Amino acid sequence: MIKIENLSKSFGDKPVLVDLSLEFEGGRTTVVLGRSGTGKSVLLKLILRLLPLDSGRIHVDNVDTTDFSEADMMTVRRKMGMLFQGSALFDSMNVFENVAYTLKEHTDMSEGEIRRRVEEKLAFVEMSGTENLMPSELSGGMQKRIALARAMAGDPDYIFFDEPTTGLDPITAQTINELIKRVQVQTGTTVIVVTHDLESASFVGQKLVLIKDGEVHFEGTPEEFFESENEFVKSFRTGGKVAV
Repeated sequence: MIKIENLSKSFGDKPVLVDLSLEFEGGRTTVVLGRSGTGKSVLLKLILRLLPLDSGRIHVDNVDTTDFSEADMMTVRRKMGMLFQGSALFDSMNVFENVAYTLKEHTDMSEGEIRRRVEEKLAFVEMSGTENLMPSELSGGMQKRIALARAMAGDPDYIFFDEPTTGLDPITAQTINELIKRVQVQTGTTVIVVTHDLESASFVGQKLVLIKDGEVHFEGTPEEFFESENEFVKSFRTGGKVAV
């Protein structure tokens, strides 16, 4: 479980997150929704400590990581995989090298063990046989799948998805949604998805969180979200996909 307590973050004189408290339950998929500038992606970066927070506390597996050093955070980050919005594959590395990168850098696995793990994760995302391809030879959807294989390579307890379907056609987006659901169901990983795509949110999410003005405005099941009479929730729903 990840527990956020009274988290605040500003950029200059612009507050992005304001005294935000939220729990991400273990073994479930939570989707964080919100309009542009509400701090959805910032929240993920704060949990990973890729950005400094202004105030508040962050607990990971009942351990307060707020004041952890960079060295301490490296241990925490090994529990986490991240699929960035732009996939963020290394252009100079082929598929195998991209997926194997974390294993080579942060484990003492043998070359044979690494190869087997990479093959296993590529098979999971239905990209077997692509090991020698370069990122430039892959479509956007294929790059997302390779990025997911890389995020899964270390068998993390948590996987974060930052706008996983942005820029994809509907068929490819649904393929990614199905993979996200399969990750949670088959591995029991705790999944946190940041998106503005309501169709994706309702498909993969077991809990939906809507942020407004830097605070949690709604928290509940997809059914509760789509039945809510709250005016902002209704406005967000009828707006469909809100641009980020």
